[in-house]
Amino acid sequence: MALFSTGVGSTKVTACLPFGTIQKLIDLDGYFAAEQNRAKILSMADTNGLSRREAAARRARWAAEKERLRRLGRLCDSRRALVTGGLAKVIADREWDRNVPPALPGQARGRWVGSPQGSWPEKLTVELPADLVTTTQAGCWHASREATDALHKWHEHNPGARPNRPEHPRCGLMELDHYQRLAAAVLTPGHIWREAVLSGIAAASLIWAGA
Repeated sequence: MALFSTGVGSTKVTACLPFGTIQKLIDLDGYFAAEQNRAKILSMADTNGLSRREAAARRARWAAEKERLRRLGRLCDSRRALVTGGLAKVIADREWDRNVPPALPGQARGRWVGSPQGSWPEKLTVELPADLVTTTQAGCWHASREATDALHKWHEHNPGARPNRPEHPRCGLMELDHYQRLAAAVLTPGHIWREAVLSGIAAASLIWAGA
């Protein structure tokens, strides 16, 4: 996967977040505005004196360059840019940008076996580069494959069990403990979206505080 490829389309994702995250994003609105202004005055954004065709070509190149800078974390002009940069960093840190085979169709869709019950109090929906999203899904699938295969077998051996309802799990304590250990080894895309948002906020807050 080319971590800095552009023009690959986008995919909408929803990150489920801890309380207070949205306020942290609101606190960064001034930073986003400052980054938008900085992007406008960069030399590559200037089309004065160019023909219509030359101006269109420069705008296209500048759009691609801005996307590259967002992935590098060097341009944070929106919430989308913040999450894009955060996700690119998470993928690179986990080395999913190298030698991660794609998940087969349908493998990374729907609710993952072993996903915890409960809800996060805040949500953020953004359009992210499609290649980063598919790489995340593939990375999570391969990181969790052994655990999810074992969880499917666990459910086959414990039909009717409800391990996400510990007050009435409908299985023995040993089986419940086994399930919980397997579930803890499952890495879902939702975890990565959350990690990307929090990573992006941390990086942007540090820069904005020092501005």
